[in-house]
Amino acid sequence: MSIRQREWEARLRLHVFQLEETRRQVGDIELMIADFRNKQKELEAAIRMEEEQSGISDPKDVRYPLSALDMRKRHANLGRSIEDLEKQLQIAMERVREAEEELESAREAAQRDGVEVTLPPMSPALRPSI
Repeated sequence: MSIRQREWEARLRLHVFQLEETRRQVGDIELMIADFRNKQKELEAAIRMEEEQSGISDPKDVRYPLSALDMRKRHANLGRSIEDLEKQLQIAMERVREAEEELESAREAAQRDGVEVTLPPMSPALRPSI
């Protein structure tokens, strides 16, 4: 194996690593969003239960259960966190697209340079779903 081929393989492995890492970040963010949404649903059910037990569903009523008020605040905080994570997800997905383009450009450059490079396959869970 020539030095030039080793250099191209190292460069392409770096691009593959960067792509896999950005895809992993997307997956992590998606899992957090799903987890927060599940927690919101659980809070909604707990709030309904508290309201049913107390017979009071108006949060402005002085007799409204404090635990339900607290759960409403947590529910709202989770909603804001989900919004922030969705913004982060869009940014991460754009980074994935850029990393895919960079990898493809590097592969094409290696081919133009006359170097055939065989890279190990990407992690199955991180392969594009397209």
